[in-house]
Amino acid sequence: MRALVVHEAGGPGVLRLEEWPEPTPRPGWVTIAVQAFGLNRAEAVTRAGGSGDAVLFPRIIGIEAVGIVLDGGETDLAPGATVATAMGGLGRQHDGSYAEVTQARREFVFPITVPSHPDGSPLPWATVGALPETFFTAIGCLRVAGVLDPAQPESITAADPDETPRVVVRPGASALGAAIAQIVGDLGGETIAVTRSASKVDTLRARGMTEVLVTSTDRPATVADAVRAQWPHGATAVVDTVASTATVTDDIACLATAGRITIAGSLAASYDTDSTDGLGELLSRPDIAFFSSEDIRTDVETHLLAAVLRGVAQGRFDPGIDAVVGLDDVAEAHRNMEANAYAGKVVVDLSR
Repeated sequence: MRALVVHEAGGPGVLRLEEWPEPTPRPGWVTIAVQAFGLNRAEAVTRAGGSGDAVLFPRIIGIEAVGIVLDGGETDLAPGATVATAMGGLGRQHDGSYAEVTQARREFVFPITVPSHPDGSPLPWATVGALPETFFTAIGCLRVAGVLDPAQPESITAADPDETPRVVVRPGASALGAAIAQIVGDLGGETIAVTRSASKVDTLRARGMTEVLVTSTDRPATVADAVRAQWPHGATAVVDTVASTATVTDDIACLATAGRITIAGSLAASYDTDSTDGLGELLSRPDIAFFSSEDIRTDVETHLLAAVLRGVAQGRFDPGIDAVVGLDDVAEAHRNMEANAYAGKVVVDLSR
């Protein structure tokens, strides 16, 4: 099979497209012919060596994929079934999705039925491939932030049907930001995106953002006044994947009474907000919580992915795809991703 193999940590050029042995079927593991997979910033971190000893090279990276079962590994999944997979060590503890064939433990494989648009045409594989990691993370962040009901983990249900969600996403020019805006909008709420790129404003508004706030290099975080000008009572939730002292301090100033902040990652270096003074103390506040997609499990996320797929087919959700590329283009896509050139999800389509 063809695969992008990282033999040593480094820049995008270490992603080498080469022939690699297909994974050997084994009990409890599902072998999947990959049809599409999304690119994620976490993979760029791993590729560059940012995961330390947690990831040993050579490694095929990639934390999500959608495709067709080749071997069910003596599980309930038969060859020919359509599935998605994400996390569970994929691309980190074992080879991942940047390949024509991958393998995942059954508890991290989600059976799916690819729905059709109202005109009868099925969703393309590239569209399906944009969804798992992004929407799992978006739903998890909103649940932790109190926007979605944690008592109904298998559905996308408002925590308080009588309250209009008002959510700030920092940074908003990402697939995660687009997914959050789609979900919040479906609940009748509003989302404000924070971005450093004025060129992305129209795209973000088109993807469901109520407002887009553009920050500057020298003042990357001060948006609370602008948020309160839009929402005098403040935001009911903030999702922050920058997570610096400056941004979290500003997030707190954005919050309404009883509002909550979800921290979902760290892109501080690329946003020039890498000061850590006092960050630990801020993150111990009771109105700040954390979400990691490492927590996903089949019994819950299979139902959530089915709901997202239906929403996309019905036009209620937009996967927020910025670019669709092939295996040959992944190294260049990593360069663009690290330069913050995209305003949404990049998907690698192997079905073409």
